[in-house]
Amino acid sequence: MVEMRKFDYRAPRFAVDLPVWAIFDEERQKGRCIEISTEGMKLEMRQPLSHDSHGRVQVTYLDVTLELPVRVAHSGASFDGVKFLFESDEQRDDLARLVSILSGVKQKLGPSLVR
Repeated sequence: MVEMRKFDYRAPRFAVDLPVWAIFDEERQKGRCIEISTEGMKLEMRQPLSHDSHGRVQVTYLDVTLELPVRVAHSGASFDGVKFLFESDEQRDDLARLVSILSGVKQKLGPSLVR
């Protein structure tokens, strides 16, 4: 008998090149976001982040700056992966808008005014 494994769908990821600040234990470290999705981001940092640690990542694009809580899901020599830990629907929506802008995909997020 073949055992079936659960398959978890991942949100689409988009290659980007954005400056970020990682804030862990009151220490700020500058880095680059090289991939983003509505679930997390891949970061290039000068010093690897500690696996499973919790902190915040601040990302800026044009006039939009978001600071979001994260957990380090992967820590390695060449990149770190963080998962977003949203504290509100507003944070989730703000990030979805940013990812939409970065991916060039137009998403309908809530009602829009038509004149």
